[in-house]
Amino acid sequence: MMRALSQLAVSCLVVAWAVAPRALAAGPASAPDPAAADYQTLRAAQEVFRGTAQRMKPYLVRIDTVGGSQPRGALPQPDSDDAADKPKRSQNPWRESTGSDFVIADGSTTGLIYAADGYIVTSSFNFVREPVLISATLADGRRLAADLVARDQVRKIALLKVDARGLATPPWAPLTEVKIGQWAVALGLGFGGDEPAITTGIISALNRMNGNAVQTDAKLSPANYGGPLCDLQGRVVGICVPMAQRPGELAGVEMYDAGVGFAVPQHRVDEIVRVLMTGKSLYRGWLGMVVDNSVRDAVVVKNVADPSPLRAAGVVPGDTILAAAGKPVYHFGHLTQALYMLPAGEDVALHIDRNGTRFLVNVTLARNTELGPLPELNEPFDPSEPPAPPPEEEGDE
Repeated sequence: MMRALSQLAVSCLVVAWAVAPRALAAGPASAPDPAAADYQTLRAAQEVFRGTAQRMKPYLVRIDTVGGSQPRGALPQPDSDDAADKPKRSQNPWRESTGSDFVIADGSTTGLIYAADGYIVTSSFNFVREPVLISATLADGRRLAADLVARDQVRKIALLKVDARGLATPPWAPLTEVKIGQWAVALGLGFGGDEPAITTGIISALNRMNGNAVQTDAKLSPANYGGPLCDLQGRVVGICVPMAQRPGELAGVEMYDAGVGFAVPQHRVDEIVRVLMTGKSLYRGWLGMVVDNSVRDAVVVKNVADPSPLRAAGVVPGDTILAAAGKPVYHFGHLTQALYMLPAGEDVALHIDRNGTRFLVNVTLARNTELGPLPELNEPFDPSEPPAPPPEEEGDE
């Protein structure tokens, strides 16, 4: 037994002496290189982003347009009454505006396959110029003529239709699974070519723009308006669009690449598309009134158009709007925030105060073309004249 142990010890010594020169020549064991580890991490992240783009590529559509012209903003109304052939500014406040003086350049834009039978969803921003011809190039190379079915000028969504069947549709991420702080990838074909442009960031806020949008700091611009904002699983979080609190299809575009971008999530896109499929476009909704700007801490109705939603509901000059669409109103900015994302045709509940009597009215927002002029007011008001009674058909608050 002792002899066997001695032979084992000698063998170990021989092996140790044989290995030692090579170990000494190699030097001490080297520590991991932090820079190399960081590089590998970055490379892995790049591959994740590239992989997301490749998974979404079959669903992306390059949109090209021909014709149309740069939209003109609403022209200011004259301040004087000298021009008899022009309406007074006070008589024509129902002016649609593009919302920005941004100049739309020529070039491709982006869309996303919505339904297998040829429906494509994109941003209405891409059609403000009212193009004469529209074509859609699919990922398989087919270039098809496209029809603009309708567009939502408030939430900035447009619907196209091409003659195709059996198109692959992308998976969507349920809004309940979208979390603030998660990675987001915005894709677009606005630069042309077959490979989508990529910008990355995080989901920075949810339920923005009155619940119509997800917010991201991934840079959004005309290059990817109409394209998808995706998660790293290759699911669509929303359709990238320009948005702002003021109306107009171009409102918000001047914030492009600013790190504040918006995408319309699936549940809202589905609601909008159901209407657009009928061929009905959606426009800004109006109440049909002007407010008394001399009152700063309340919204007092100064005049009501005839016809208009407010006049139909029995609202008269001198009434105060206390709440709109379930939100309290303490000044005109609050009223704007409550209504700016609601299109014409939406029903809105208004809480009204008339000389201490409070009541509720329900109005249906109208398009500007459905509003009449503002009647002439007899000023100054006669304080001895009794106020008009609240509408009988509406119950008290």
